[in-house]
Amino acid sequence: MPGIVPSALPEYHFLNRIAWSVTAESLAKVQRIGIPAYLEQQLAPETLPGAEVAVSPLLGQSLRTLRKNKQPWNKPYKALLRGMVKRAVHSEAQLLERIVEFWSDHFNIAAEELEADVIEFQRVVIRRHALGRFRDLLFATARHPGMLYYLDNYLNVAEHPNENYARELMELHTLGVDGGYTEVDVKEVARAFTGWTAGYRSGKFYFADYDHDREAKAVLGQTLPAGRGIEDGEDVLDILANHPTTVRFVCRKLCIRFVSDNPPQSLVDKLAAAWEGSGGEIKPVLRALFLSNEFQAATGAKLRRPLDFFIAASRVTGTEFLKFWQLWYQMSRMGQIPYDWHPPNGYPEPAGAWANANGLLSRWNVAQDLTETALWDQQENQGKDFRTALLKRVGNPATVGELVDRLGIIVFGIGLESAFRDQLIAFAADDGPETTLVSRKLLNAKLGTLAGLMLSSQQFQWR
Repeated sequence: MPGIVPSALPEYHFLNRIAWSVTAESLAKVQRIGIPAYLEQQLAPETLPGAEVAVSPLLGQSLRTLRKNKQPWNKPYKALLRGMVKRAVHSEAQLLERIVEFWSDHFNIAAEELEADVIEFQRVVIRRHALGRFRDLLFATARHPGMLYYLDNYLNVAEHPNENYARELMELHTLGVDGGYTEVDVKEVARAFTGWTAGYRSGKFYFADYDHDREAKAVLGQTLPAGRGIEDGEDVLDILANHPTTVRFVCRKLCIRFVSDNPPQSLVDKLAAAWEGSGGEIKPVLRALFLSNEFQAATGAKLRRPLDFFIAASRVTGTEFLKFWQLWYQMSRMGQIPYDWHPPNGYPEPAGAWANANGLLSRWNVAQDLTETALWDQQENQGKDFRTALLKRVGNPATVGELVDRLGIIVFGIGLESAFRDQLIAFAADDGPETTLVSRKLLNAKLGTLAGLMLSSQQFQWR
């Protein structure tokens, strides 16, 4: 991928991965205080001004309350999607929002028919434990009604064991598909989790002792004695949370998300050492990742997934969606709506899943949709589906050169590489010089397309 802006700048590359998009302000800050200090601030989101973003009160309600108070059709689902996008776009805790998305994929639950469960699952499981300890996160997922219903463990009883949760627990949440477990292990783990269920009305986990298989079990070479109850499942979670294969599987997934689709084994080993040295704390693992030489060497190696692109584009254009259908439509046309992936493995990560002709064309179309409205003023916006702040952000540039430079800072957070800048100036000035004066007519004709070209460029798509 040819460079358009100097993404090899260490501070720029760092921000381009831990945040949804780079701003000139964030770049100036990390250059002033340094990458390690900036990372520490992001790892303590509770101390960051602007980390909290106002979202729908529905997202703060318990599962019991959500089920008790019948909401108008689709209202919880709308609040869930709006809340995710709003936090990602506006929160100063950018790394937290990126990690929340990572764990949401890792412990995927489709929101269809479970939107109330996913609302609480996101709040009390994913967001609460996103930067904590993996064991605590794993235990919290196993006990939440959303996961118990999604993977059918509420049907798992001694007389008729259901293996769905047991299989996905090992294949997706811990060991990985090649993690060395057997079909016998799947059956034994399913037996260990018999009786783990939840009350629909209460919205709470409970252990149904009368449905539990109390016979002895053997999981990954370890024996679970007969005559026990909930301890069987808890011991299985402990075995899996601390298993070396789990450590490397999850660390590799983090590397794939934040470094490259084929990360070096040396980096996976560094993360695994940080995990084992801290007892499974997530923050030391992220420090090892973002401060590594392998991370710094991977500039331009990751294609933004559609949701990543959509949030980044919304951030830089200042897009506000006035009607939900438009928010949903723009994400759906690219094929990645949060909490809408039905298989339990989460949305695919590698570029090959998204870098096809239809996928790239849909991104270009979304980029144009988000920029062609740049000149709508407040009065014209009444009754529209969405609006942008692009015109306000670009201000009143006097010349085409100034217009392109200002827009480049807005979109990329840094000055443009000269060759790309020259191409954009030639387009905006109709092959005239960069000193060409910016009239209202020129702004009307060129601003939206200029921004769309930047959003569609390889440097914005790849980071």
